[in-house]
Amino acid sequence: MLSGIRGQCGYHGTLPISALLTYTCSRIRAATHARQRSAMDTTDSAYGDKLIRLDTFDTAVAVDPSAEDDAKRRFMTLILQTAHRNNGNIGHVLRATNTSGEVFAVKLLKDNAILSDQAPDRSAEQSAAHLANTAALFEEYRHLCTVSHLRGFPRVYGYGSCEDDPLILMEWVEGTSLKQALPLLPHDASGGLTTQMVAAVGNAVLRALLMTQGLVNPVIHRDLSPANIMFRTTSRTLEQQIADCSFDPCLIDMGSATMALGDDTITRRADIWRFATPAYAAPEMLTQDIEGIAALRRSPAIDVYALSSILYQLYSGRKPFDVESTGAAATGSFYLIKTKTKPAPLEPRCEGDKALVQIIMKGISVEQGDRPTEQQMLEVLSTYLPAAESEDREGAGDEAAIDIDSGTHLKVDVAGERAREILEQARHDAMTRRRFIIGGVVAVVAGLGVVGAATHGFGIPDYLDGIRGSLDDYTWDQLQEISLKIKAAETRSEAREIAKRYHLLDADGHIPYPCTKRVKLANGLEVGAQLVGIRHDELLDGTGKAGLTFMFDAGIAERDAAAEPPSAGWADCELREWLNGDGLKLLPNELRALIKSVKKISNNVGAANSASCLSELPATLWLPAMVELCGTQPPDSFAEDYHYLADIYNGEGKEYQLFRELKVSPYSTNETMVRQWKGKDTCWWERTVSPDTSESEGTLYMNRVGHDGDVFTYATPAEKPSKRTCVIPGFCI
Repeated sequence: MLSGIRGQCGYHGTLPISALLTYTCSRIRAATHARQRSAMDTTDSAYGDKLIRLDTFDTAVAVDPSAEDDAKRRFMTLILQTAHRNNGNIGHVLRATNTSGEVFAVKLLKDNAILSDQAPDRSAEQSAAHLANTAALFEEYRHLCTVSHLRGFPRVYGYGSCEDDPLILMEWVEGTSLKQALPLLPHDASGGLTTQMVAAVGNAVLRALLMTQGLVNPVIHRDLSPANIMFRTTSRTLEQQIADCSFDPCLIDMGSATMALGDDTITRRADIWRFATPAYAAPEMLTQDIEGIAALRRSPAIDVYALSSILYQLYSGRKPFDVESTGAAATGSFYLIKTKTKPAPLEPRCEGDKALVQIIMKGISVEQGDRPTEQQMLEVLSTYLPAAESEDREGAGDEAAIDIDSGTHLKVDVAGERAREILEQARHDAMTRRRFIIGGVVAVVAGLGVVGAATHGFGIPDYLDGIRGSLDDYTWDQLQEISLKIKAAETRSEAREIAKRYHLLDADGHIPYPCTKRVKLANGLEVGAQLVGIRHDELLDGTGKAGLTFMFDAGIAERDAAAEPPSAGWADCELREWLNGDGLKLLPNELRALIKSVKKISNNVGAANSASCLSELPATLWLPAMVELCGTQPPDSFAEDYHYLADIYNGEGKEYQLFRELKVSPYSTNETMVRQWKGKDTCWWERTVSPDTSESEGTLYMNRVGHDGDVFTYATPAEKPSKRTCVIPGFCI
């Protein structure tokens, strides 16, 4: 952390920098105000410049301790050029210079104190909003750090605070936006850009987007628009890029960006929904109340839609949807316009343009699955460009990809691969060390009690990384993303480390009993969903094991296993059909949409004397097998003529981790397995058929857990149990 001097200073715009700094220091010493300010109180009347001194600054890359003074001089005293201001959703971006004349961009929150003449007097509600926007700004900084070293994105220098307000310091991109460049680009007689220009713009943007696919966790921009696509002009003029039919893009404004692999965001937790420019945004970016919206909003298909909308406009001269004149802004129905109406067909200007037009129209499909991938779009667009030009420019920018600091003060003088290693470590360090300060906002948080309650003492860095204190603190969308991370781990030990990081396993690798998340059912009951297994169940689609397995901790219904005596085993039981139909409908939509079908083995014959009765069935909601609750039973634990029962019972699966840790026994009652139905201890069904009893009694007998927690209590007829028996199913996400 670089800490700076705080003080009050004035500037009238006529002093040279050296005199200005001397004057500033004298004013610092003379300051007598109770609340000192680090931003100037007066503004240059001619230029609107304002001198600021940062209180804190955290560099995006590691700084050698010997170079810390250089870093302070370079980054912590800045002159904001308030006339150069771009406004965003929650903030302003201003041009700034340091005392050496180096140019930067500074992003501030709109309600900052730096540019005002007095400290803002925020209400409790405004303070809470300021806190949430501060978190959103830091989230944007994280995303910028992830792509800062990639060609096609702005470089970021660090995150700091001034006068208790947070800010991001990044590269000021010299160039012109696509919106500004449009009149200068070659046009066709029809009014749109030439086909080659359309392809060149699309090609440039797609190459930038595809750069992020090489990251461990790709970044989705989510707000592509002509205003947010810059063409750098530091190396080649715009005229040269047009002549080359090859652009040097820079995708700016990452305020709506997200990570593809479950970067659960504090902005979602705080109900700050990121939207995008309506004219170009995918439908899923214009709503927040459809099933599975969180997962839809992390798809690269969002950027494909936005880029396709831009290319549609470039080719035709009009936007796909005329949202400005439809009254959508007044009614808030942008989403309905894009899902219930179709854009005007894009007619190819010649036979050769058909493939281009087709890929653009596919890109603005309502359903994500109908859109092409970024790579598929690139392959089509590349066919419209001169091969030589495409090859010549493809490698351009490699040097910039590892130039993690191009300034005059702090340089990392290392070869390519080593630079990448340093950069990766620096990114990791910046995200894991708790060295940043969010200035006065921390005091606001303390006053409101927001951070303490939300993070359970784990702090803002963990909270921003999507880590919560307990299972019940996560949303189902968050748990799904954790589950996907666990599923994708290369080894079981790596999967368990991920579970530990998110506090789903304790330091010893145990599930922290009882580890439940409350669920409100459609029938009005409230039950707990208890975590019972990590990477345990085989997914039906054959892609591996589900990351997380849950079972409810109380009855969700009271039902017989069958209405009539079944002719076979578990496969014939009506309860199985109910679980995957009406039973599933009892669950809240946000959970039901995330449940994954798995493979479950059961006795689907009924009366049997060998494990040949076992077979696999698909299951969404499922009942546990006896072996999944109490583990395997040796053959000699059964009477001599019934050793075959061990093969049948043990063949239905493996014991879940939670029950293994609870030492659930098949030979006694188990207090931890006692379950209730409407406040009273109850019996509950297993899917394990009793093959011996079924044979002797001439009907299907099912095992169940007794009201005392005995997992191998006496079997009972499926259609007429001796005691009312509840349904307590499990599921995977």
